[in-house]
Amino acid sequence: MRGKHLLWILIWLLSLPLTTGNVFAAGFQLFNETSARASALGMAMVSFDDAIESAWINPAATAMHERPGVMTGLALVAPNNEYNGAVGDEEMKEAVYPLPYLYGVMPVGNGFTLSLSVNFPYGLTTDWDKDWIGQYYAAKTDLRCLFVTPSVAYKVNDWISLGAGLQISRADAELKRSVTPKVPGLRTKLDGDDTSVGYLLSLFARPMKNVRVGLVYRSEVAFDLEGDARYNMSIPGFASSDMTLPLRLPASFQLGVSTTVIERLTLSFDYLYTWWSTYEALRFEYDSLPGYGVPGIISVEKDWNDVYALRFGAEYQLTPAWKVRGSYVFDKSPIDDDTRDPSLPTNDRHLFSVGAGYTWQQLTVDGSYTYIKVEDSKTSPATPGLVGTYEGDAHIFNISFSWIF
Repeated sequence: MRGKHLLWILIWLLSLPLTTGNVFAAGFQLFNETSARASALGMAMVSFDDAIESAWINPAATAMHERPGVMTGLALVAPNNEYNGAVGDEEMKEAVYPLPYLYGVMPVGNGFTLSLSVNFPYGLTTDWDKDWIGQYYAAKTDLRCLFVTPSVAYKVNDWISLGAGLQISRADAELKRSVTPKVPGLRTKLDGDDTSVGYLLSLFARPMKNVRVGLVYRSEVAFDLEGDARYNMSIPGFASSDMTLPLRLPASFQLGVSTTVIERLTLSFDYLYTWWSTYEALRFEYDSLPGYGVPGIISVEKDWNDVYALRFGAEYQLTPAWKVRGSYVFDKSPIDDDTRDPSLPTNDRHLFSVGAGYTWQQLTVDGSYTYIKVEDSKTSPATPGLVGTYEGDAHIFNISFSWIF
């Protein structure tokens, strides 16, 4: 009992800096919110039942745990993006963004297990120079989504378990851009935040001795970001104004299968489907519409598509203490050439990862490196004046520490 109390005290202490720090993600779904082991396996872990990070990936699998455990770690994301245009090239500001995470699992008896996940699975940061050629479409776009996910799992029998949880999310957004070429130097800054709740349902099964299967459904999380719009100059028609921005994070479904039919080797595959088509437009609802001074709405079409991701992972038990890992992920972009803009100038992505883990008694240390290559993409007719292509890639370094009580 003492160990269980210590576990939850540790979780509470570790979660404090996560909820107060300025933490940024480099894209809506960059697959770096979980752990070093998960990153090295391309997040193809829905069918794993030996991972503390299952508190986020598949809570149903935590019902197979016999002892409590806690994990914490940090991913460092270094994105690179550039615009190559007919009249010149522009590079996004270089930065390294830290993403901490925390997971805890605690069996409580009678087949039940409680778990807690604290991470940043959604986010967006693009930061161009304020005077760049696309300044009237985007200068800085920053969205941070903190998820706190308490879950409960129930072990039906030795080969199947069920899980359910709440996804309590806090979203903070900041957008900066130049307003109009008719008023050179006029810039706006929009801020908004909101808290919302979604849910998840999951299943874990061992249908055969060397085969495991996992299923996870995550609901949509709907925000109404409330804040204000401010300007750097005092001009008639451009007064500071309250503003609301509805934002919907999409529902998703994930299926995973893994096998240990080859001794000491685990092969895994996950299929993720995300309903991004709910992201139809950004509707900025102003009490004082820019340039008019009366209530109104500015709508920016997005019209994203439902997409899928394919994840392949491999883990090899090199020695009793060491494991090595590798993966490949194909991540289909929800954005097409008709609506792409510099706030998120992305395209289909290819992720290549490697990593290793070392276990000493109750402590495990995992590390990983991920390279993300974004396919080149064209500018959109929705952004006149920007004619050219976008290029991008990213580097992710991840380290995790876990302890089994």
